[in-house]
Amino acid sequence: MPDPFFWLAPIYDRIFSPAGPEILSWLELKGGDVVLDIGGGTGRVAGALKEKARVVVVDLSPGMAVRAKKKGLMVCIARAEALPFPSEFADGIIVVDAFHHFRTHSLAAQEMMRVLKKGGRLFLEEPDISNLAVKLIALGEKLLLMRSRFYDFATLSSFFLTRGGNLLRFERKGGILRLLISRS
Repeated sequence: MPDPFFWLAPIYDRIFSPAGPEILSWLELKGGDVVLDIGGGTGRVAGALKEKARVVVVDLSPGMAVRAKKKGLMVCIARAEALPFPSEFADGIIVVDAFHHFRTHSLAAQEMMRVLKKGGRLFLEEPDISNLAVKLIALGEKLLLMRSRFYDFATLSSFFLTRGGNLLRFERKGGILRLLISRS
């Protein structure tokens, strides 16, 4: 299947602004922590974390991975559903605006919980499908044959809570859902 992000990769960072410091406060990172940025694309979020942690951008798109490498980030080309890391590898995981692109959401959530250390934190930011603008984005991605699937809060959180996760924090703001989940 062709990479739908191949053409987007060169302009991605100009379209989407870098992540703010709020992700750092949600994760409560300590020096030397290992963080996986799953579906991290060009590394726009990972770049904001690399001074506080050892960050690995995990993405399936070679075009996006090339951009992340140019920023000096560690990159792993892999599917979220088959993470090539040992169990309890990461202190933190971030998934920003990517979960809806994964092919098998239940398996991706299972893999993330597997590689997250006990007590580790997973920060998930996704478009809120209950928002009208997000419904239009979902329609656009469907027309572009991107296979995206957006979820409401209850469904999104259940992927992780049924796999050993605990919801620590939740925020709904401006068409965006943010969840902070720990592994027990």
